[in-house]
Formats: sequence, C-alpha cells, structure tokens
Amino acid sequence: MYKTKNKALLMGTITYAIGTFGTKILSFLIVPLYTYFIIPEDLGDYDLLITTVSLLSPILTLKISEATYRWIINNKDNEIQYISATYNLLIKNSITAAIVLLIINKIIPIWHCYYFIAILIGDRVLECLQKLLRGLRNQKLFAVSGVFHTCIFVFSNLYKICYLHEGVIALLQSNILSVFLTIIFILVCEPRLRKVDIFKNYWTIQKELLSYSAPLVPSALCWWMMNTSDRYVIRLFLGRYANGIYSVAYKFPSILTTVFNMFNNAWTDMALAEIKKGETSNFYVKSIFQKLYKMSFSLAILLIPLTKLIMKLILSSSYKEGAIYVGFLYIGTVFQGLSTFCGIGYLHNKETKGAAKTSIIGAIANIIIDLLFIKSIGLFAASISTCFGFMIMWLLRMKDFIKVFPFTVDWRELLVYSLTGIFIASITIWTNNKVDIVLVAFGLFNIIVHNRDTVKNFFRLASKRLSQTR
Repeated sequence: MYKTKNKALLMGTITYAIGTFGTKILSFLIVPLYTYFIIPEDLGDYDLLITTVSLLSPILTLKISEATYRWIINNKDNEIQYISATYNLLIKNSITAAIVLLIINKIIPIWHCYYFIAILIGDRVLECLQKLLRGLRNQKLFAVSGVFHTCIFVFSNLYKICYLHEGVIALLQSNILSVFLTIIFILVCEPRLRKVDIFKNYWTIQKELLSYSAPLVPSALCWWMMNTSDRYVIRLFLGRYANGIYSVAYKFPSILTTVFNMFNNAWTDMALAEIKKGETSNFYVKSIFQKLYKMSFSLAILLIPLTKLIMKLILSSSYKEGAIYVGFLYIGTVFQGLSTFCGIGYLHNKETKGAAKTSIIGAIANIIIDLLFIKSIGLFAASISTCFGFMIMWLLRMKDFIKVFPFTVDWRELLVYSLTGIFIASITIWTNNKVDIVLVAFGLFNIIVHNRDTVKNFFRLASKRLSQTR
C-alpha cells in the first residue's frame, strides 16, 4: 500500500513538474536579461509593485478559492454552485478594489496605477482559476496553462526588452498580456468553469466558504511579511539600488520554491482526498516527511555554492554582489516548504486558525530581526530574518502537525541537516570560487549518498509519465 501511495504522490509531483518546472526555468533564465537591460533602481520599483500586489491579493480574494478547492475536491455534487459563488465574490471585490485604487491615485500618485490594477485583478483571477482546476482534478490543464502563461511572458519580454528596448515598462505589459491570455485559454479548455451563473444570490454558500477561508487571510498576509516585506524595509533604509540587488538575489531560491510547490500541490491533493487519520497513515506521513527534509536540505546545500558561482558568471556587474545573500534565502525556502507540508494538518481538520497563528508569530520574528539589524548588516538582515522567521513558523506548525498525525521525529538527524545547511550558507559569504567548486562537489555527493532511492524513483516515474504524454 505504501508503494502505491508513494507512486501516486510522485506521479502527482511529476504532473505538476511538467507544467511548472519548465516554466519556472524559462522565467529564471531571463533574469540575467533584466540585469543587462534594466537598471537596479527600475527593477527594484517593479519588484516593489509586484510585492504590493501580493500584499493586496488575500484582501481582494479573501482566499475564497482555497475554500472552494477544499470543498469541490471531495464533493462533486454542487461544484458549479460553489464555483459560481466564488466568481460572484471575486468580481464584486475586484470592482471595489479598482475604484478604491483609482481614488487613492488621485490623492497619492501610484507608480503606473492602471498597470498595477490590471496586474492585481488579472493575477487573482488566474490564481483562482488554477486553484479551481486542481479542485476539479484537471491537473493536466493546470500544468499546460502554466507553460502557456510563461511562454507568452518570456517571449513578450524578449521582444520588448531586447529588440524594442522598452525597459521596465515591458515587464508590466508582458505580465498583463500573459495573464489575460492564459485566463482566456483556461476558460476555453475547461467547460465546467464556464457553466456558471454569477448573478444569483450566493450569500449562504459564500458565508460557508468564508468561514473556512477568512482565517487564511491573516496567515497569507504574514506569509507575505516573511517573503516580501523585506523589500519595503530595504527601500526605506537602504534605497532603490539595494532593493534591485536583493530582488535579483531572491529570484534564485525560487527554483527550490518551485520544487516545493510541485511536491506540496501533489501532497495536498492526495492528503485531503485519500489520507485518513490512523496508525497506518501516521507511519506513511512520517516516511514522506523524512524523505522531504533530507532532499530539501540536500538540494539547498548543493544550490547555495552553485548559485553563487552562476550569479558571478551570468549577471551584469551591477548585480553580482547579490551572490553573497542567497545562502540564507535558500535555507529559509527549505523551512518555508516544511511549513507548508505541516500546514496540511490544519486543512485536514478544517481548522485554519492555527495556520494564521503560526504565520503571525513567524512574521513578527521576521520584522523584528529586519528592523534591529538592517542598518548594521544591510541586506544580510533581510535574508537572515526570512530564514529564521520561517524556521520559527515551521517549529510551531510541526508541534501541531504531530498532534494530527502522531509520529516520532528523528530530531538529531534533522538538526544535523539544518546546522549543515546554515553552516554552508554562512561560509559561502566569504569563500572564493575554488572553495565553492569543492562545496558543489560535496553537495552532489550528499544527494547521491542520502537520497539515491528518491532520485532514482523520481526519474524512473518521470520518464514513464513523459512517455505517456507523447
């Protein structure tokens, strides 16, 4: 039975990987393009706009698509009603948000206000549709839509930045173009997302959904504080240039974030639909958790020195200094992924208040570290605060997670992996290229020795899934 579940989890991860990893690689590969055609100050302003979009997103949507996904993944009887209720709320909130922002813009000018509104609303609609696709178990379209979105975004940027030399405005326009074309693509391909009536009164259903999703809003805001609030602190204390440097450095750990998202999407789908409480499930969850932290820290140990070498090689001279900040961002990404894994306990019991509480505590720790040290150690404060904020969140969630799925944790082994990752993140601040190459070799050796079976099974099943899609 464990083999069947492991295979299902890996196949689910691979399905998401086909649609997301390639797209993220494409997005990642054009990062050097930005550094040669866009100055750090402009890139910092664009990053701040996207950061503000992520801040307003949970307020705009009230995370209702999370609740709809949770309801329809196990209950297909009233899925159209729940989807219609979700659309209804999202449309009303979008119109309200647009009006409020236009009024604010008359009083305090917002940087590229109309682009900002289009990105805010478009991103939220796309996010909602993709979440609903998962609830409808249409993971293939979810994956394909990710590829479609990224291809439009990347090729539009290549044309508008490299050929037309439009600079940061190209990023804004490409973002809008790719989002709205992807929305149309999804609606054309999935008829169940079109069989809706948005004009009925859905307050009863919305109230039911919001009772689940509303507690996720403060949680999402706190995730925002740990992921992106650093940009505001950096802009306030260190300026636009430093913000541009940090935004580029932060993009490299997004590769590891993508790996986590692929796994956690598959894990959430399976855990909510199939895993029930019980001794057998507890043993299975323990084995998955152990494999997850081993692979996560192993990847971080490899990627920290490797990323430093790559950044020095491919980035323009204006951005190369960002290489020394990525170490703690990678370790923070690992703790972020483990936090998300443990968050399934709250979803399983439909008790989202615990997620909010742990997120708030982690966010407070993040902000305190930021404010205490930003003036003395500069951008290091931002990366270190992100790391330890997520670590605190994970420890709190782990305590609650074990209550839902009781199992014993090998804390000694976990501590060794954690300290090794933190040690690598620390020493790479000062290491030269020769030492970094040695550390890359050590990272590869570590993955081969400690994660051999996981890697072998992943590539075997990936090959099988790819051959099925041809």
